[in-house]
Amino acid sequence: MRIKPIVSSDTVSEKFFEKGYLDAIPILSQDEAQGIWEEVSGSLELDGPKRFKTHLLLPVLDDVIKNTGVIHVVCSVLGTEDILVWSSDWCIKKAQSSGFYSWHQDSTYAGMAMPEKAVTVWLALTPSTPASGCLRVVPRSHKWGQLAHEFKPSNENMLSRGQHIVVGEKIADFTNEAIDLRLQPGEISLHSFRSIHASGPNQTDYPRIGFAIRYCAADLQRASRITEKESAILVSGVEPENCSFIMESPPNRAMGVEEVLEWKRAVDRENKNYFQDNPVRQTYHR
Repeated sequence: MRIKPIVSSDTVSEKFFEKGYLDAIPILSQDEAQGIWEEVSGSLELDGPKRFKTHLLLPVLDDVIKNTGVIHVVCSVLGTEDILVWSSDWCIKKAQSSGFYSWHQDSTYAGMAMPEKAVTVWLALTPSTPASGCLRVVPRSHKWGQLAHEFKPSNENMLSRGQHIVVGEKIADFTNEAIDLRLQPGEISLHSFRSIHASGPNQTDYPRIGFAIRYCAADLQRASRITEKESAILVSGVEPENCSFIMESPPNRAMGVEEVLEWKRAVDRENKNYFQDNPVRQTYHR
């Protein structure tokens, strides 16, 4: 099956390659963003396993991951029209909450042979500001390669292993170099899987709600340590020969029987790889 390809943009790709991120790209109106959140929150409990890959459960989220504006930018930064969505997850901080994400790289546990062929798109559905705990990223850190991480789980750290970057024996402090990615509802940011990023607690009286989508080039190969073949959904171009992923089916109805089965198979495969060397599966935050 061929999905209409999107023409790339040299300007967008040059900025991304230089800094490792893009921010404040308008994709949806604020009313559209609010409508998506109302439909999702009315259909799912998102504090658990259904935080992940919910684009397989709800047609409204299938529309989001295939949004032509998003696909245009993703094709530009990845340099190909053949694009998969590998995963997605909800990043929700309740009002006046202490949860945070420590400094990390998405590449650490993704199990990808070339993380440069993957990108995270972060869609804001409520205002994402320094006060509400917006994403913070270190410019050009995607050029530093894979850095060492250590585990320090805590109730406040929203990463499942409490993973954070270390330099030698000290936890790296990137606060002086990091910038805030401020987003209004309906805007997206993008960051490389190698980019160092984090976010602080939500000190406002409203929830900070974001939908993170993990896109990758369709010819991306998995790392040798990956034992379970995972699944992904084609959103642009064509599936390559010898694809590293099982192809997923888009949802036809919200929370249908077949949709739930497809979602469960996909999440089970992903979790087997993500937790393969971590015997303590403490939460579904990752």
